[in-house]
Amino acid sequence: MEGLGVKVIGSPEPILTAEELSEALSGEADIKVVFVASGGTSRILREALKDREAWLWAHPHDNSLPSALSAREKLRSTGSWKCEIAFSSPDEVPDKIMAEVRALKALCELREAEVIAFCSEEKAGELEAVLSGLLGPWKPEVKRFDVTELLRALEESRPLSVSEAMSVLKGLDSESPTPELSLGFARGVQMALLIEERFLGGRKKSIVTFDCFDVLEDLGMTPCVAIGLLLEHGITAVCEADPASLVLMALCHYLSGEPPWMANLASYDPASNTVTLAHCTACPSLSSAWPYRGHFTEHFESGKPVALDVWLRRGPAILASLQPGRRKLVLARGRILDSGMGEEGMCRTQALVELEGDVRAFLEEAGNHHVLTYSDIYDELARAGRRLGLEVAAY
Repeated sequence: MEGLGVKVIGSPEPILTAEELSEALSGEADIKVVFVASGGTSRILREALKDREAWLWAHPHDNSLPSALSAREKLRSTGSWKCEIAFSSPDEVPDKIMAEVRALKALCELREAEVIAFCSEEKAGELEAVLSGLLGPWKPEVKRFDVTELLRALEESRPLSVSEAMSVLKGLDSESPTPELSLGFARGVQMALLIEERFLGGRKKSIVTFDCFDVLEDLGMTPCVAIGLLLEHGITAVCEADPASLVLMALCHYLSGEPPWMANLASYDPASNTVTLAHCTACPSLSSAWPYRGHFTEHFESGKPVALDVWLRRGPAILASLQPGRRKLVLARGRILDSGMGEEGMCRTQALVELEGDVRAFLEEAGNHHVLTYSDIYDELARAGRRLGLEVAAY
């Protein structure tokens, strides 16, 4: 475990009594692991682990697993089992324990991040309140900027040409490039670069979010291009100053090292067990095509510049939806079957996703905003949710 970057506290000497084990487990630690070295230890385990959360790491020899299972059976019969059993050879850390470690590290990264929010004081207050109630000690600091500050900074900086912007955010073009669209695209790229330079100061662990309709009103354009480019540059960027999506986008980014995508659940079809996700922004590198990754076009709801229609690559994906009011995290496995469909009446980046679980059951629990990631971090997300005291519904 130390070789995998985990700080281990405790003695390698064997523990032979329930009193010794209870004392060892009473110390402060983020994760408590009991390595079950041999059989004949079930009594020690059940006495020391009553109503105590810990991991039992069992291995294939010396009656280790039977002893762990016996302790679980006895503790379950009295309603005092709060542990989990993990199983592997002694020289390989179990996947379950490593998933717990990764989830914990992601929460630590979230706590150490700084949220840069371009929104009103009222919206920032709402964001702070939800994040505090949802995350508790894992809540990052929120630093608010008025959208007019962003506008002033844009007006003071040198405008980018369209060709300069397209050389920065590569692989995108427009089917019908009006002057308004092209200039909006260039200004969106300029906005992202300005935020990185002036508001983040090069800090990659910052999380940027916008009250998108405030930006639309004050700047006459959406932040969609800026969000896509910030994600491209490894910075978590989130639409609509949505606290639930902010948490999920950050956790997915930290766990996978790859940019996720935030989307609305726009439609579903029980016959094909599919859902359609749509939103007006995505990171262009989520596309498999090159040099064409999609195009920029008018924003769906407003008709203003500029939204991104990124053609997402096909393949397995994880969907996550967090509902703070219910304190519920909904997870689902699926596969992107199609993207770039160009459906009218919904946001521009679109994906048809076939679920592994039943779509009707999923829809009974799902919220609006979903975060999609290609990385298989299903178990890590579930464990992070449970650490936050959330109910986790898995499909």
